[in-house]
Order: sequence, then C-alpha cells, then structure tokens
Amino acid sequence: MNKKLALLLSFLSFTTTLSALTFKDNDDMLRYVKQFIPKAPIILEAGGNLGEDTRRMKRVWPHATMHVFEPLPWSFRTMRYTNSDLTNLHCYEYALTNYTGTTDFYVDIPNNGASSIGLPLDFNRNEFDLTPLEVQCITLDRWAKENNIDRIDFMWLDMESHELYALKHALSILPTVKVIFTEIAYEPVREGSALYPELKAFLEANGFTEVWRCNHLHRFGDALFIKKELVQ
Repeated sequence: MNKKLALLLSFLSFTTTLSALTFKDNDDMLRYVKQFIPKAPIILEAGGNLGEDTRRMKRVWPHATMHVFEPLPWSFRTMRYTNSDLTNLHCYEYALTNYTGTTDFYVDIPNNGASSIGLPLDFNRNEFDLTPLEVQCITLDRWAKENNIDRIDFMWLDMESHELYALKHALSILPTVKVIFTEIAYEPVREGSALYPELKAFLEANGFTEVWRCNHLHRFGDALFIKKELVQ
C-alpha cells in the first residue's frame, strides 16, 4: 500500500460514522430528530458563533423558540444582527458552565468558533490569544429559573469539551430534554476537558441513549443522544 493511500484510509477511519445510522449532513440529522420533538419545539443552542446552525435549525423548525448562547462579544453581535429576521429567537451573551459570575475565555484567532473556556493545550495553542477575555457565565438551571423556562426539547451543544460542565448544572431542566446533539472530545484539548466516555456515562445515567456518533478528527467528533423511552 502506498503512503498516500494509507493516509487516506487513516483519514476516512476517523471521519466515518460510528453507528448504524448514517446522515448525509447536519440537515439530514435534524430531519431525523424531527420525529422525537414537537413541531414548535424549544431549542437551546450553546456555542452559537455567527448563527449558521441557528438558521439551519430554524429552517427545519420555523415555529421553534430558540435560546442561543454565544459569549464572544463580536460573534454575539454578528449572530444577533444576521439573524434579526428570525422570529422567537432569544440571544444571550453568556458562557454556560458550572457557576454563575465571570470566567476566562480564550479566543482562537483564525477560528473564532473554536474559542472556549479552558486554556488550550499544546496541539493548537499557537492559534490562541493566551490573554483571556473576561465573559459573563451562568448555569443552565439558573438561566432557566431566571427566564421562566420550564422545558427544553432539543439541545445543540458546541462547547469545545465544556459540555459536561454545563449539563451537570442542569439537573432541574435536563429531565425535560428529549434530544441532545453534542460535540465530543476523545483526548484533552483544553485544560479541564471533559472526554467522551465521561460525557456518555453521565447522559446514560440521566436517561439518554446514544443513537449516532461520528469522528471529524481523532480528537473531536459529534454524538446524538435521545431519551431512552423515545427509541425503545
């Protein structure tokens, strides 16, 4: 086997879907999710970036009420401006984490969408501004209580390995959630990274089952979790 073919096969092994379900793209995955949630769902998105996925979900669920979190100030402003035509959209300039207050937030300069809580580790530290921003942060349960949110049907979490910290402080609202799409990490990418096995174990202990998982690179992937009673 020549070197180029070996590299291609190695890349494909990391990007192939790791479950019986297959999706052509995120739109295809969202169409699958439709069967499990209401036609006018309440959706929470953490890591809104510039609002691309927000618009994608609104195309699938035009009557959804969306709550979108993006702590990076210039991304938040862009997201809110470019999505100003969308109805029932609520935007929050907060990071979701395990306490309420302020936190250090590190900016990935060439890829603002990869900015996050937690000092980046060596593999791409050179991309980051190592002087953090101070951003506002809140727990999911505190936010839900303050905003009179009594249920969330679908969570879309893109938090650079910080998803588990937010979910562990959502124990009041989490029982109402039907579906969670989340980024996952197979090795530490930030200080304090929560890795895939720990995140999966937590969600399984709280009534979810994994129905789909894929890798983008050997460090990252995505997974789809659905309440067990909905897929039995």
